[in-house]
Amino acid sequence: MRHMPEYPEYLAALVFAAGGVVNALLAPHRFSTAVLFCLAVTSAGLGVAGRSAAAHPTLATVLAVAALLLALALGLLLLADGVLLVRRYGPQAALLATGAAGCAVLAVLGLDALFHAVGGEAFGALMVAVNAAAGYLLLLFLVFAGYVFVRGRSTPLSETTHVVVLGAGLDGDRPGPLLTRRLERALAIDAARAPHTPRLVFVVSGGQGDDEVRSEADAMADYLCGRGVPADRIVREDRSVNTGQNLRFSVALVDATTSGHRATVVTSAFHVYRTTLLARRVGVPVHVVGAPTSPAYWLAATLREFAAILWLDRLPLIGLSLLLSVPVATAILQH
Repeated sequence: MRHMPEYPEYLAALVFAAGGVVNALLAPHRFSTAVLFCLAVTSAGLGVAGRSAAAHPTLATVLAVAALLLALALGLLLLADGVLLVRRYGPQAALLATGAAGCAVLAVLGLDALFHAVGGEAFGALMVAVNAAAGYLLLLFLVFAGYVFVRGRSTPLSETTHVVVLGAGLDGDRPGPLLTRRLERALAIDAARAPHTPRLVFVVSGGQGDDEVRSEADAMADYLCGRGVPADRIVREDRSVNTGQNLRFSVALVDATTSGHRATVVTSAFHVYRTTLLARRVGVPVHVVGAPTSPAYWLAATLREFAAILWLDRLPLIGLSLLLSVPVATAILQH
């Protein structure tokens, strides 16, 4: 026990890793498993970095430069993508946030450069905490992006009877590019069914926004009719204004008319995880699949979903607080 306080980062890493293993066994599809493993990796990284700097200064310098270059590339990519999208679509909050995230990454690098030039024990403790938080969030975002990539390519259940298409923005009185891709994904699911199986019923879900001339459900229904879907196979849900209402109102409409149904929800690939999470929270038994997204918009959309999950799930933010206690505890024990 006498030597345990010398390695608080490794102890924290073991605790987080054990929690991740238990969580993976109990709920293998929850993102909280990734959170715990990211906490373990970042905590261990703090210990390795702190001790390698003294024992192997050259290797530590090479790894630090590689990490700085990777962070610089990511920061510039986020900033450039934000500027490109704002110029193309206008100053929307999600697009501005992408540029702001890039600026935040570059600001951390700027603080690192300032610390290298100025030094100081208090400044050093602050930079350990800042870099720990930035590294954890960066690692968590990369894991989340991979999770979104995989979950966005899930396939519909073979016993699906209804396909629910979640609304998105309109372009005038017609579905915008994002919504069009969702509708085409729903049509592809119907077209892929065997000839002898019953045709799917399309549930188009989306109300009328303050800046829209009609409801998204009406625009989607017209699009499907134009693609040859009979009107009697289209159910309109035109009251919802968010994803939770999309799910509740759509399934309620299906429950009122069909018993023993199985619904597959179609949304954008980057939105699959949050939709699945919300469906579980509101008690709606649905399977969620994703539609492709424009490569230029994918990074901004994934970053927006990541921020939403941080707020919705709370565990990543709690984990960040726990992680920041590691360098603080280290400093206290060392003094």
